[in-house]
Amino acid sequence: MEKLQHHYYVKTVAFFQFIGLLCFFLGILGFKRLQIADGLFMVGLLGICCTVVDILLGAHLLAGWFRWRRKGETDAEYQAAKIDPHQVGRLKDKPLRFSRLGKSCLSVGLGYIVFSILLTW
Repeated sequence: MEKLQHHYYVKTVAFFQFIGLLCFFLGILGFKRLQIADGLFMVGLLGICCTVVDILLGAHLLAGWFRWRRKGETDAEYQAAKIDPHQVGRLKDKPLRFSRLGKSCLSVGLGYIVFSILLTW
């Protein structure tokens, strides 16, 4: 349980999955089935989009941008301010990392999408 709490927000994920399950059962009982399924699907897509944004924020996409020589800058100053390509390569070759928020949003989003698909089946 300790390892699971280290990787996910367990109580928050369980709460949101319970809310999704409650909406799923309300849809099965016939309370605006299509609207509930659409809402679950859209919230699920929002959770997946939050995960994608979380991954991209940690991907170092802007590392190593080329810097042009400024007007009046000497060659020695320019060489001292240049970015080391090996350091940028090491930074960009790191594996992608998922944070706790990203993993939690992904699990809630996938759960909501599955509930939505089962509701409209």
